[in-house]
Amino acid sequence: MIKVIHELSKSDLFCGFSADEIDIFLNEYGYFERKYIKGEEIYGPGDAIKYTGIILSGQVNVVQITNVGREGIVVSESPGELIGQAFSITGQHNSFAYFIAAADTDILYLDLRSVLSSPKNDSYYIKFINNITRILAGTNIQLNKKIQLLTQKTLREKLMTYFIQSAASSNSRSFKMNFNREQLASYVCAERSSVCRELGRMQDDGMIIMNGNNVTLCHLPEL
Repeated sequence: MIKVIHELSKSDLFCGFSADEIDIFLNEYGYFERKYIKGEEIYGPGDAIKYTGIILSGQVNVVQITNVGREGIVVSESPGELIGQAFSITGQHNSFAYFIAAADTDILYLDLRSVLSSPKNDSYYIKFINNITRILAGTNIQLNKKIQLLTQKTLREKLMTYFIQSAASSNSRSFKMNFNREQLASYVCAERSSVCRELGRMQDDGMIIMNGNNVTLCHLPEL
């Protein structure tokens, strides 16, 4: 339990919480934990998502399947981040997304709808409400970033948009991608071979330096 509380303390959902407050919160509202192996489906279309998951370790990709069977990664979530919060809070069924463990993953689940319907005057509850509000606003910003990427006309523009967004998030021109080449291709809705060729050209043109998943932006060209 000490390890779980330590991991939760890194999550934005429990920002500002002491270890004792996290323990009180979990005992008050309940939780359960599940482990998934790489490639395992966590949620799929048609599922009623009652519980919000907090990733303790691993990675979860939210994936959509097109009518022709192509996978497209909508977003990738890392430790400390949430999955399924919009569905669990609103009570709406998931009609379009697959939540897939991109690595061996450990998730702690909370019933956020129950939490929000049982308001309290405790200081930790007020902090929780502030935190979940910021997270939901951040999710909206994240989806707007994906829309910005998808509206770019060329593959190079899409890749540079992703790199610029990643650099801004890390406050550095150098950052590590969460994606391998295949996942990156899925995220920008392109073929893997096309992405690999374009990345090579971008390096030849002096736009980026890549070493595995480590990327450095050499400059910010006009797109």
